Amino acid sequence: MMKDRYLFKAKRLDNGEWVQGVPFEIEGKTVILIKDNENLLRTHYLEENMWTAEIYAIEVDPSTICQCTGLKDKNGKLIWENDIVKDFFSDACAPIRYGSYQNCFDSTKAEHIGFYVDWSGKYTKYYRKDFGYWIHMVDIEVIGNISDNPELLESEE
Repeated sequence: MMKDRYLFKAKRLDNGEWVQGVPFEIEGKTVILIKDNENLLRTHYLEENMWTAEIYAIEVDPSTICQCTGLKDKNGKLIWENDIVKDFFSDACAPIRYGSYQNCFDSTKAEHIGFYVDWSGKYTKYYRKDFGYWIHMVDIEVIGNISDNPELLESEE
């Protein structure tokens, strides 16, 4: 479902577990707003008309915030920014990134913006980066993410 495209996840500061929701800055803290009643921060806004709102938020490590791509790997698992994917044929691994990128066969002027597979080392020249290709034409598989499994990328250099 493309509604997942607007989901984010990050690691909680208190216990390091992943939590999903919407990132937000409040009083100098980075939090993720959640739909949970197990709240760590509850805020009531009382206006003159007595409108109230309850916001449930959990403080997170801002360096771990990842946006959901809205797409799934060959096992039906949602793919997130900073996930590490593996090419079925070569066992090459690379992280999913968001930003501007160039494909290996593009002219130097062609620049794309969006989610892409950030191949490095010997794969940079020969592997296309466009995410859609890897999702729809090749069965890639999520095998971890940068925060939990940085060692998966060390062998790629």
